[in-house]
Amino acid sequence: MSVPRTAIIMPGVGSYVPGALRRLQDRPAVRDTLAEVDDAVGDRATLSPSRLLVDPKAPDAHELMDRHELSLHLAIYAGALAAFRLLEDDFGIRPDVLLGHSLGEMAALAAAGVYTAGDGARLYLARAAACTIHTSDPGGLLTLRLAPGHTLELLCSAQLPGLDLACDNSAEHTVVSGPDESLATFAALAERKAVASKALTVRTLFHNRLRESAAGEWRRLGAEIDFRAPRYPVLSPLLGRDYADERELRDGVVGQLRHPVRYRSAVTTLRERGIEVFVEAGARDVLGPFARSADARVRTVVPVAAGSDLARVAGALRAAGLLHEDLAALAEPSDVPTG
Repeated sequence: MSVPRTAIIMPGVGSYVPGALRRLQDRPAVRDTLAEVDDAVGDRATLSPSRLLVDPKAPDAHELMDRHELSLHLAIYAGALAAFRLLEDDFGIRPDVLLGHSLGEMAALAAAGVYTAGDGARLYLARAAACTIHTSDPGGLLTLRLAPGHTLELLCSAQLPGLDLACDNSAEHTVVSGPDESLATFAALAERKAVASKALTVRTLFHNRLRESAAGEWRRLGAEIDFRAPRYPVLSPLLGRDYADERELRDGVVGQLRHPVRYRSAVTTLRERGIEVFVEAGARDVLGPFARSADARVRTVVPVAAGSDLARVAGALRAAGLLHEDLAALAEPSDVPTG
C-alpha cells in the first residue's frame, strides 16, 4: 500500500474542546503525555491540563480565558501532543513533516523530540512569567474574512496604535492583533466596510511587535531547557523552510509573541514538497479549511476529534489513506461504536 506524503499540523487557539480525550485517556500514549505535562506544571496552573482534556464538564474556552488562561494554553499543548503520540504509537503514523500554528509550534517541536513534553510545559510557565514581568495593555486577536493584502491596506488606513497583522491564514482569512481599544475601533471600521470580523477568546497579546521585550525575557527564562535536533522535519511558517539549528528553534518558540503566522505560505510550501494529506492533531477542524482554500486537492483529516474512541481514529485514518485495512483492527472490540 502506498502511503501519501503527510504533514501533521499542531493547532493553536480554537482547538480546545472540554473532555476531548475522555474516550482515549487510558491509552498509554495519551495517559503518559498528560501525566508528564501535569507533573511539570504542578500547582502553577489553576486547573490541570489533564482534567480539562478528560472531563466533558470542564470549563469551556470562554470561561478558561477569563480566569484560567495558562491552563487553557497548556491544555491545547498537551492535547495536540497526546494526539500526535497516539497516532505515532498506536497506529504507526510517521509524518514527512510537522507544522505548528501559533501556540501549536511548541507542540510541534515537542512532537519532533526537540524537548520533552514536560519541558514544553515549563516553557509555557516561562512565557507566563515573561509576560508578567513585561506587561502590556489588555489586548487580543480579531479574525477577519478579508484577503491579507486588503487587511494590510485597512490597517494602514486606520493608523491605530499597536495593531499588527497576526496571521495570514488563507486568501480570505486573516487575524489582527493589538490592544483592546484599537481592536474595538478597528472592528467597527471593518463593519462599516462590510467585512465580517470576530474576536477570539484570547487575552494575552500574541504576534505583535509590542511583545518584543517579553519575547526576549522568555528566551532568557527558557535558556535552561535542553533543545535537541528534531527527529522529524519541522517547517517554520515564518522562515518558509525547516528549522536548521538550535538558534532557529529557540527563535521559533519565542517568536509567537512577536512575529506573524504565515500559514498560507506554509501550506503552499508543503504542497510544493509533495504533501498530500494534512492531519490536524486537534479536537476539531480548525486549520483544514485554510489548507483546502489554498489548494482544493488537499486532503485534510482530524482523526483524534473530540470524543473519538480508538475505532473512530482508525476509521478516520483509513478514510484518508493513511492506515492499511489490517491495521484498522487495532481498535479493541469494546472501543467500536454500537450506535
